[in-house]
Amino acid sequence: MGEKREESNGTFAAVHGGAVGGAMPLIVMLAAMVALALAGFRSTMNYWVAGYAAIITGFFVYKDKGRFQKAVIDGVRSNIFSFMLIIFLFAGVLSKIFTASHLVEALVWLFSLAHITPAMLPAICFLLPVILSTATGSAAAATTTAAPILLPLAQAMGVDINIACGAILAGGAFGDNLAPISDTTIASSLTQEAKVIYVVRSRLKYSLIAGAAALIGYIIAGVTHPGADVSYAQPDSTYASSLVFLILPVLIIILMLKGANLMTALIINEILGILMLLAFGYTDVSTLIAKDGLIAAGFNGMLSSAIFILFIFIMVSLITEAGVLDALLGALKKYAKSERTAEIVSGLMVSLLSIMISSGTTAIAATGPMIRQIMKPFHIDRNRAANFLDGLGCGVGYLVPTNAGCLNLAALAVSAGVVADGYNPISFVGWNFHSIALTVVFWFAILTGWGRKHETKESLAAQGIVDPDVQ
Repeated sequence: MGEKREESNGTFAAVHGGAVGGAMPLIVMLAAMVALALAGFRSTMNYWVAGYAAIITGFFVYKDKGRFQKAVIDGVRSNIFSFMLIIFLFAGVLSKIFTASHLVEALVWLFSLAHITPAMLPAICFLLPVILSTATGSAAAATTTAAPILLPLAQAMGVDINIACGAILAGGAFGDNLAPISDTTIASSLTQEAKVIYVVRSRLKYSLIAGAAALIGYIIAGVTHPGADVSYAQPDSTYASSLVFLILPVLIIILMLKGANLMTALIINEILGILMLLAFGYTDVSTLIAKDGLIAAGFNGMLSSAIFILFIFIMVSLITEAGVLDALLGALKKYAKSERTAEIVSGLMVSLLSIMISSGTTAIAATGPMIRQIMKPFHIDRNRAANFLDGLGCGVGYLVPTNAGCLNLAALAVSAGVVADGYNPISFVGWNFHSIALTVVFWFAILTGWGRKHETKESLAAQGIVDPDVQ
């Protein structure tokens, strides 16, 4: 890779140092993050330095500086990054709306009447996003909707914020993995030439096992980490009327079930939320438009994570342009000599790429076509391939602290005022029990062959699939 080399899909950039040189932006960024963390600099803004160092490294290893500039610009103008940036900013405003609405105080009052204890909250923090993400197919929608409500509630009830964040993240991962309309479900199904409905049916047992394990984990966590003892002796009903603001998260779900995209749902919610705040007297126009007012504060709370994600996209573009990802996938593909090794190689592909590019969704889309070619000669059930492709993408992907979903949740926690500025996902990814369980379940299936089935002409016909290569 030290010189330009031609591939069937185009020409990679020439870099100094061969494959190692091409991978240096990633290596430097990860090493810098570890060094910063060990030195006690764990803020997301501290990690900007790591992203900056990755770009500087790319400048020196790229022989063609024009090609270097192209790679940087490609990272900045990524459609995925553009979408995430807008969602992040609007999610910050929605978080401030929920804070200003006093909905948390109203929920504490309601929970006191229902005798819901702090020990029960971690399980609730998991189950609510499970429902939201499964209904909408969007972990981002579930997190953006649930976090601004549940995190201040957890703080008010004395629950460890790290546990609450991990549970919310886990609930979002559940629906991202299982929901028929999830982008990961669709991508994993289509790349394996499978039908979504049959993929979801066959995935159900894996997802439910992982989900049950996670729920048990959060019940135990609630009992063993009860936090402060919150007294319900004199429930405060001052803001009981603020329960009406629950219409906002419900409206997000309804709009998305009706086919609206997340951006549309957020904008409509924020317009309604601001009007409700004005009607209740919880804010005024001057507070909304002030330089430190609700809207500005909402945007500002998300900027540190948004900028760090920008650095991640640039770094990924730099190593992609240099052919590093293509070389990695090509090297792994050579070891697929049997059913078992084919599945192991495929699992490693999606797992490693999820770690390297901090995105399970992108890893699924990038590795899916190659995994199909690896699995096809062995006639392994395409639904199974789609399942561990998605399971490991959502399992490993949501355990990477630089994952966009993790950074979004950390930024929402800062925006909600429950943690200090610079709060980092490293603090809570270990509490994401569902993604841990998904990773364990699917690697167990791969290594032991549990659930492995082979395609036949008859089994495919029952799914409405005709494949001339299957007898």
